[in-house]
Amino acid sequence: MFVVFGATGQTGSVVADTLLEKQLPVRVVLRSDKAADAWQAKGADVAFADVIDADAITKALDGAIAVYAMNPPAYQAVDMFTVAKNIGAAYVEAIAQSSVQKVVLLSSVGSQHATGTGNIMTTYLLENIFGNLAIPVTFLRAAGFMENWNGVAVIAAEKGILPSFYSPLDRKLPMVAAADIGRAAAEALTEDWTGKRIIELYGAADYSPNDVAVAFAVVLKRDVQAVALPESDWQATIVGFGASPEAANAWCEMLRGFNSGHIIFENNGIETRKGQTTIENFAAATVKAQNLI
Repeated sequence: MFVVFGATGQTGSVVADTLLEKQLPVRVVLRSDKAADAWQAKGADVAFADVIDADAITKALDGAIAVYAMNPPAYQAVDMFTVAKNIGAAYVEAIAQSSVQKVVLLSSVGSQHATGTGNIMTTYLLENIFGNLAIPVTFLRAAGFMENWNGVAVIAAEKGILPSFYSPLDRKLPMVAAADIGRAAAEALTEDWTGKRIIELYGAADYSPNDVAVAFAVVLKRDVQAVALPESDWQATIVGFGASPEAANAWCEMLRGFNSGHIIFENNGIETRKGQTTIENFAAATVKAQNLI
């Protein structure tokens, strides 16, 4: 049984779908029964657990051989790092006493660093906690999500401006689509390996904010210019997204880490893989999904 946590999320849903397409036995772990019927209709087994609850996770892992684990964003929490530590401890406690033979943990670019990464510190912490498991574990370090541009697509459509936390605007960064992360995680789950391994997951290419603006401009059939959001506006903007002030502080530190070049892949003999979704594919799908033209 392949057990998938976060199955209603951007990556977990694709992990589960991909495994089901391979006709493998899948159990999705949900926090509520809202999506249970839909998953059962697809042929998945369903379990319910909050990832902070080791006992519930243990029950969800009954008969499992492989697990996709991830840390749900805790942007409203006062201390997302303590939340991550508690979630990691619950996962590891449950996995250690289960039949699980291998784990793929969703991690992030920059997770090799102990400082200066803001909320990416949560995946650094999780990697260290999961590293205590005696079974094979893959740390899937994904590039920045292309989906981070979803929230400003409407501004590009209406005003011809693409606000960007990233600067300089012409510097290219690795960006990957969530669906590609899910597919890569599913592929990794079906593989055999020993010990702990890291996979650095890039997108189809690296892109700058200017590249993203051009991609939206082509789809929207209007001029779109990337505009750097002043750092003095970051905190209020992120709190406006619904984050706690403390989480917003961490987010700002992460952005400074990207912009300074501190948050990058290691590129030091580590295995790398690439997604297939281009920024042009992403822009077209986003505009269509949001009915922007």
